[in-house]
Amino acid sequence: MIRTILQLLVNQLTSYILQVNEDIEEPPVVLGNIGLSNALGGSESYMQDKIVLSLVNLIEETTMKNSSPYRSASFQPEVENPPIFVNLFLLFTSNFTSPQGAGSSSQIPYNNGITLLSTVIEFFQSQNIFTAQNSPAMDIIQNPSLQDIRIAVDLYPLTFEQVNHLWGSLGGKQMPFVMYKARVLPLKREKITARGGLIQDVQTKINHIHE
Repeated sequence: MIRTILQLLVNQLTSYILQVNEDIEEPPVVLGNIGLSNALGGSESYMQDKIVLSLVNLIEETTMKNSSPYRSASFQPEVENPPIFVNLFLLFTSNFTSPQGAGSSSQIPYNNGITLLSTVIEFFQSQNIFTAQNSPAMDIIQNPSLQDIRIAVDLYPLTFEQVNHLWGSLGGKQMPFVMYKARVLPLKREKITARGGLIQDVQTKINHIHE
């Protein structure tokens, strides 16, 4: 499910960028681990000269765990584990590097990457709520388990110390980036853990006190 959600954001963002910039021919956004990119000494060339979406952390939203495990289905009570609400921390990196020894033109790839990164911010400013109903670019609509998914994407600023730790854990030098927190409501799998019988009548017993 998480992969589908990330691909949804990639597709929606790609569609937006291609609409506002007709000069771009190839998909400008890819899903990948930026720590494996060529710019950081890796061999993943498909991320070169792209905006790279990387999932860098995932935590549960504990403030929304107090839902009841009980529900009624066909007049029969059922018990299932409550849904999980998660926060996905998404790193959008401008993976555009300048060729060495190219004179003044060496800044063109870097400048293009900064422009696309600005477009990423513009996109999420214009739309930060994603559902199966308002995201027709994905087959998420055909997945019954994702019909009620609601993704709220908010800018997540980092301190300089956090930035240093982040890129240190990724194993390379810092590149232009922006971080977002995506709140996914809810995430669950339909699995019944117990069933009970239907309560048809209630009997009461009254003890009479004789004086």
